[in-house]
Amino acid sequence: MQIHNVIQGTEEWHILRRQYFTASEAPAMMGKSKRMKRDDLLAMKKLGEEKEVGAFTQLLFDKGHQAEAAIRPVLEVEIGDDLYPCTGTETVNEIPLLASFDGLTMSGSNAAECKLWNEEKVSAVKAGKVPEEDVWQLVHQCTVGGLKSILYVVTDGTKKESVLFSPTKKQIKSLLAGWKQFRADLAEYEHTPEEVTPEGRAPDSLPALRIQVTGMVTDSNLDEFKTQAMTVLQSINTDLQTDEDFANAEKTVKWAKDVESRLEAAKEHALSQTASIDELFRVIDDIKEEARQKRLTLEK
Repeated sequence: MQIHNVIQGTEEWHILRRQYFTASEAPAMMGKSKRMKRDDLLAMKKLGEEKEVGAFTQLLFDKGHQAEAAIRPVLEVEIGDDLYPCTGTETVNEIPLLASFDGLTMSGSNAAECKLWNEEKVSAVKAGKVPEEDVWQLVHQCTVGGLKSILYVVTDGTKKESVLFSPTKKQIKSLLAGWKQFRADLAEYEHTPEEVTPEGRAPDSLPALRIQVTGMVTDSNLDEFKTQAMTVLQSINTDLQTDEDFANAEKTVKWAKDVESRLEAAKEHALSQTASIDELFRVIDDIKEEARQKRLTLEK
């Protein structure tokens, strides 16, 4: 394996990576990645680009590097040798491979791969397994470095779970066969840019609405009122056939309007006794009505 004098994350490191098939790409190539599909990897390698790292993902990377640095002294004691991050390349069966190691021993015989603490990964490690999505990265690293095994570690910098991984000859053979087929597919791959359909853009999200109310109704006959009101309302005849039906309906309409008015007045009276809640409801209603009017205008 040839060690390259590049620092992980720098432009020189990215340029070097574009010339090789890398360990972090191996899961996608084998169809086991949760973050990238094989076709997306083909497009990326064909265009000579790398997946853009968003702010949140970069934050996770930074946390991972911090955790890795913090736990490294513990791992060095466990392994019995100093560990240093490095990037190496090796051409195997005419396939150019690259691997970036979180920690390689000075003798080059052992290495450690650190992942940020994740309960799903921790559960797998406690069961003595490497999570399926990370297996092929380790197989690739061992193939590049000529390693018989690699220590897989899940850590937050203060605690860790680890398992020693040793690739089988079958896994290494499958990895190389996979990269061979990928290289053949890449040679014939023609990238067709996706037709982008404008999705439109809504206004910026409003801040989360936080409401905390303390209070209670001290005196009310609302339950009794509701029972009686619902009984009366459900008994109203809406199938108008005779003159008497229509005459009754005319008076009922006026009665119903009066009921609505009195209920609204009762609500207003109750709210007026709690000025802050009254103001809160008014503000919410104002905002809701403004949103409604905008929606209706746009729908028209």
